[in-house]
Amino acid sequence: MAVIIFGLLSAIVLYLLVNYSSLIAGVVLLGIPLAIMLVIPNAAIEFLNHEHVRLAGGIVPINNYHLLLFTWSTIIGIILYTEFLTWYLSRKKK
Repeated sequence: MAVIIFGLLSAIVLYLLVNYSSLIAGVVLLGIPLAIMLVIPNAAIEFLNHEHVRLAGGIVPINNYHLLLFTWSTIIGIILYTEFLTWYLSRKKK
């Protein structure tokens, strides 16, 4: 279930990034989870704290918020890279 939700969030943000603007994609990337936290906090906290697996002999838990942070960092990197590439390609040579 979590993979579907994070995949859908990623697909929406990447669609907005390609077809509209990186600013809109960034706002949606951060806005959707924050809005859900404000609207239905108990369900959101329960979803984010869901534990998938424990690594290192049961010491390190992997929860949904780890997956969300992984998704955020990857897509924010893509957004920043496209912004930098757009800026670099639009520069005028002197």
